[in-house]
Amino acid sequence: MSLSGMAEWALAEAHPEQVVWLNLAGDARALSLFQAELVTPGRGALIVLANEGQNADEGLLGPLRRAMAERGVAVMTLGLGAAPEKLRRSRQQVLAVSPVQPRASEPSSVMIDVGEVEGGVQDVSSYLANVRHVLDAAFEALENQGYERIAVAGVGWSAEHVTDWALGRDTLAGVVWLAPKFSAEQRSGLPGLLETERAWRVLDLHGASQRAEGQERAAALGRQQVQGYQRQLLALENPPRFADAERVASRISAWLGR
Repeated sequence: MSLSGMAEWALAEAHPEQVVWLNLAGDARALSLFQAELVTPGRGALIVLANEGQNADEGLLGPLRRAMAERGVAVMTLGLGAAPEKLRRSRQQVLAVSPVQPRASEPSSVMIDVGEVEGGVQDVSSYLANVRHVLDAAFEALENQGYERIAVAGVGWSAEHVTDWALGRDTLAGVVWLAPKFSAEQRSGLPGLLETERAWRVLDLHGASQRAEGQERAAALGRQQVQGYQRQLLALENPPRFADAERVASRISAWLGR
C-alpha cells in the first residue's frame, strides 16, 4: 500500500531520475523526490515536507530542489496528504472560540506524499504517525547516502509537524519554518518546547502577510530567552510559490552556512 496517494505515478513519470520510494512499516511505502548537490564539496542535505494537501513537486518545492542543489545542499522533498477532517475542524473550533490567542507559540530525489487512505477518512493519530514515519524514512535514506549534516523544513502547517518530529533529535542540523502555520495549542507551547536543551537551530521565514504573526511568535520566544531562533522577513507569497524558490534557497543556504 502506498501512503502517497497524490498523483505519485504522474510525478514518478515526470521525474524518473529523482524518484525514491521510501519503505515504511508493513507493505506501505511513500514516494519522494531527491536532488543531489550540484556543487562540491557538499554542505549537507535538507528534507522539505510540503504543506498539507500538496505533493512533493508542488508550489516552490520543484525549483527549490534545484536552487538548493546549486548552492551545494542536497534536497529531498516529501508530499503530504490533506489533514483529516477532525484535525481541520479542531483548528477551526479553537479559532472560533478564541480569536485572539497569543502566539506564544521514488529513487534518487526524494518526494513524499503522506496521509491519504483508501476510502477517504484517516484518524488523526494515524495521520500524524504516518508523517513521523515518512520523516524517519527520509532521514534514514539521507544518512544511508552518507549525509551527516541534515536539516528539515516544513511549509505552512507542516512547520508544526517537523518541529514535533525534531524534538529529541540531537543529530539534526536545523529546522526551517517556511510561511508557517501553527495551531493555537502549538503556538502557546512553542516557547516551552524550544527552551529545552536541543542541538538544532530554528529559522523562521515568512512574508509581509504574516508579519504580525511572526512578530508575536518571535516576541514570545524572546521572552522565554529561547536560544538558536532566528526570524527573517522576505518577499514571500503565502502559500509560497514557484517564483519564491531562489529567495528562499538563498536565505536557507546562508543560514546553514553559519
